[in-house]
Amino acid sequence: MKLLIIDEDRDLVEMLTSWLRTLGHEVRRAYSGDQARREWEEHKPDLVILDTALKDTDALALCREMRARHDALVLVVSQERNVHDEVRCLEEGADDYLRKPFFPAQLLARIRAVSRRGRSTLLLRPPAVITVGPLSIDSLHNEARIFGKTVHLTPTESKLLHLLGVNANNVCTAGQIVAHIWGFGNEGDASLIKAHIHHLRQKIEPDPANPRYILTVPGVGYTLVRHSEKAETGENPAEQGQRASG
Repeated sequence: MKLLIIDEDRDLVEMLTSWLRTLGHEVRRAYSGDQARREWEEHKPDLVILDTALKDTDALALCREMRARHDALVLVVSQERNVHDEVRCLEEGADDYLRKPFFPAQLLARIRAVSRRGRSTLLLRPPAVITVGPLSIDSLHNEARIFGKTVHLTPTESKLLHLLGVNANNVCTAGQIVAHIWGFGNEGDASLIKAHIHHLRQKIEPDPANPRYILTVPGVGYTLVRHSEKAETGENPAEQGQRASG
């Protein structure tokens, strides 16, 4: 596996690089944002180990920028002790989060877990922009377009809608949604997923109270229905709904 370690702690990076190379990984390293951009662009890593405490750049913004050019799994490492930082990083697109200090064996376990999850959830990683009938979902820019109208999504809404889009016409269970978005087993609050689904319906459904795109499958999960554009009247359903209610 091709790895890129981005961290200002040179001693830690040198130690991890030597150790991971003995395990057969191809490892590149970067100590700054500019160096990270060059290494990411040139070597196209499979997985990036990223410390968010870079002094010369916003590490998460760097991650979004470079993923737009070459996607990769991202494991964030941080000395922050509060859960809010972990939630922020995961919602901004990190695939996993590990607090410093850590044992090398912990890091290796996370690398393997993220790799397995990446293969099983995304298999051949789907494109960032996907189209499902009249709906286009852009997970890189956290946007969706439906009938020519662009709506802005939160990072969590974007990941959720993209997951539903990749699995259009198939049911995504609550456990699968939680694992994909927050990256932890089958834990999670079903009401939290329900709230995000509610917000998505408000943004893309012509009549959120009677959804036709994002449907609930009682006791199982949610599905995004693929409607043929030819089956539509060619008129924006939101406008139809406005006239019908007027």
